[in-house]
Formats: sequence, structure tokens, C-alpha cells
Amino acid sequence: MSAASSSLTCLRVALLHALGLTAACTRPPLGDDPGTASGTGTTTSAATTAPTTTSGPADPTTGAATTTTTGAGTTLATTVDSTGPVATTAVDSTGPVEPATTTTSTTTSTTTSTTTTTSGTTDDTSSTTGPACVNLMDLGDELMPTDLLEIPGCEDYNASDCYDYMRICVPLPDGLQSCDQCAPDCLGPLPDLCPDFGYQLACGPLAVDGQCCHVVEYSWNCTDGRPFLVEGTARTAAPARRRDWLADAPGPAPAFVAALAPAARAELAALWTADALAEHASVASFARFTLQLLAHGAPPGLVQEACAAQLDEVLHARLTFALAADYAGAPIGPGPLATDDALGGPGDLAAVVAAVVREGCVGETLAAAELDLAARTCEDPALAATLRRIADDEQRHAALAWRTVQWALGRGGPALRRVVAEALAVRIAAPPRDRLDPALMRRHGRLPAGERVALAAQCMRSVVLPCARALLDDLAVARPTELPV
Repeated sequence: MSAASSSLTCLRVALLHALGLTAACTRPPLGDDPGTASGTGTTTSAATTAPTTTSGPADPTTGAATTTTTGAGTTLATTVDSTGPVATTAVDSTGPVEPATTTTSTTTSTTTSTTTTTSGTTDDTSSTTGPACVNLMDLGDELMPTDLLEIPGCEDYNASDCYDYMRICVPLPDGLQSCDQCAPDCLGPLPDLCPDFGYQLACGPLAVDGQCCHVVEYSWNCTDGRPFLVEGTARTAAPARRRDWLADAPGPAPAFVAALAPAARAELAALWTADALAEHASVASFARFTLQLLAHGAPPGLVQEACAAQLDEVLHARLTFALAADYAGAPIGPGPLATDDALGGPGDLAAVVAAVVREGCVGETLAAAELDLAARTCEDPALAATLRRIADDEQRHAALAWRTVQWALGRGGPALRRVVAEALAVRIAAPPRDRLDPALMRRHGRLPAGERVALAAQCMRSVVLPCARALLDDLAVARPTELPV
């Protein structure tokens, strides 16, 4: 087993242990085989905990495949698309299902994908005989979040840059004079829709050329760490020239940085600055999360951990600003962070849980896995130690998110199962194209874009989805008196 797979196995077990669902695990040392660090992008799927069963190829970079996990009341499926910029995770927890059969297919440079249904059959949408199901993206016209502001009736919808949007239209139903008569849902059931995306109606119905149209919101594209989202847009401060946010900690060896060409140093400085600004914004995100916990009467342990996480993010920001300064050769810090309207939007328990799933259970779990692998592939000991320190904290933050969802499910019970499942329907979007040689990036603690996507897909399959299944199945079998309060 490669170091990446072994590390993901331990991450999964550690999170399950935090939920009280399995024993603890010892993470492999940094000196192990770096696995995906070889530059091939190959990853190996970690074994899942019993009674979970999975099938599908271990290497997400070789083609599209579906991994299905079945159990009492929950079916989780991950579809990985290596020919395009995304990998999609679909989750279904609508009720007991029969064990599904899964097949895999290898794609060409232009075709994907394989999807799994819960009825025991597999639909291959790239079949030469025609698709057995229809992709959501083939049903309408793609929209940008800002486009909704120009659509009458949609201008007040809280569109987010972290979602995709599409306008889907159907003919006016027979016997009706206007689209208002088929509101609130003129689309009705879409029986041939492939289960790749969770989606919801954003606004409508809208009358367009004799048809009734809805704007649908689907996919979650923000999966790396805990962003500070306000009205659907991630906020960060602008960089500023200041020294007070630089951590007093060992940085990479001066000779290690000086050996770089000026352009490479500038690019790495920009990457670390972007990370530092995101860590700085996470302080505000955790501050809001703490208020949300208090608003819903959370137990003191969760509130205390949320407060501690804020302090962790302050340290993370200082550490990464210091790294940025080491590469830039000049001090770097954050400017003012806009926090106006940060407490607006829905604050009900379902909305809080959905955000925690996306930003914590997914985002911070992926961040922990990525930072851990980056520490293993980095050649400078001090830089590797900084990355490992942040990775350990991100794992604790991910565990806090999972425990928060566990607590909320104990309060909301089965009514929140669908919220959790839909929030897990994420799309792993590829980062911007790398400007530096992949080997150089790995030496300096940065995973190349392709390896980040491959690792994220593997982490979703072998960590996030098994944890979600175990948590939802545990809720399904527990008696009411056994649920957390």
C-alpha cells in the first residue's frame, strides 16, 4: 500500500474514531514511499471499513469509473472524470436499497462516464447505442451566477460562485394558460436523469417562448478548506505589506529558496500568499460557525473546539504568510477583511448542516489529505514540518465538522439525512493550470493540479463517503434514546 493510500486509510479511521464508530489509527511516518509523488498521478484506493463494499479501479487518472457503497438506508456513489476538469460525487440516502452491481469503463480523450443506479443495474452514458440516462447538463442552457441577476424573478436568489446553474425549459402543460398554473415546479419528475448531480430549483417558473423554465442549482465546486462565504461569494482580504502577521517559526532553508529562478520564486510566493489569505479568511468563517452553534444550543464541547479552530486558523495564516515572505523576499500580510452582511442568509439548522458538510466534512477533510501528502513530497524539512502541523489541525477541524453533523442529526433525526446527502453531491473542480514544473512544485510543498484532483477523488471515495455512510447508517439503526443530544 502506498503512503498516500495508507495515510487516507488512517484519516478515515481517525474521523470514524472521532465519531465513536471505530478504533484509532497511527499515521505512517513521513519517510514512507511517497506514492503519488512520483509524478505519475497514480493513486491506490484504500480499503473501506466493514460492512462497506466498494468496486471500481483504484487509479482515478486512468478513466471514468463508479465506486458504489451500499448499506442500510444509504447508497453513496462517486463518479470520477479524468478527461475533463471535474470529478462528481453523488449521494443517495432516500431509504433502504438493494446492493447495487457496478461495472467500470475506460474512457477515451473525449468520452465519459459510467454511473451507478440503486436498482442493481449500471447505466453507461457513453454507450455507442445511445445513453440509457440523461445528464443534467444536457437538459438546458448553462448560466453564470451573475446571470441570475438579469432574469426577472431570479434577481433576489442568493446565487453562489460555488454552484453551477442551468435554465431548463419544458412545454406549457396541456390545458394550462400560464406557467404560474404549474408553479412551483413546472419541470416535474425527470425519470431518465442520471444520478450524477444533486440539484434543486433556484427560481421560476419563467415563461420563455411559450415554454415554462426553471433555473436549477447543482454541484458544489468549492471543496478546498473552509472558505468565508458571504451571499455565496468567497471573501478574502487583499495582500498588504506588513510584518506583524509573519509567524516566528523556522522557514525553508535560505539556500533552498535561493536556488530557484526569480520567476519560480515569484510564482511560489503568489501561491503561498493566496493560501495565507484563505487561512486568514477562515478565522472569520469559524467565528460565524461559533455563533451558529450558540444559536442552535450546541453543547460546550463543540463550541470550545470551534473557538480553538479560530486560533488555529490565525496560526495557519501567520505560518503561510511567513512562507510567502520567504519566497517573495519581502513582508506580506492581510489587508482589512470585509465582514458586512456576514450573518445574513438562512440560519436554520438545515442550512448550517449543509454548510458544515460542504466546508468541513468535505473541504477540510480534503485539505488535510492534500497537506499531508504535500508534506511527504516536500524536500525541505522545515517546510514539511509546517505543512504537517497545518494538516494535523485541518484533520481536527474535519473531525469537528463530522461531530457537528452527528450532533445535528441527533436533534433533527431522519429529516436531516437528505440535507446531508445533498450537501455531499460535490464536484471536484480542477485548480488553475500549473505554471511550474510538477517536480519543482512537489519539492516546494505544492501538489500539481492533476495530482490534487486525483487525490481529492480518492479521498472522497475512501474517506468522505465511507464516513458519511457510517454516520447515516448509525443514525438509522440507533434507538431514539441512543442518539446524541
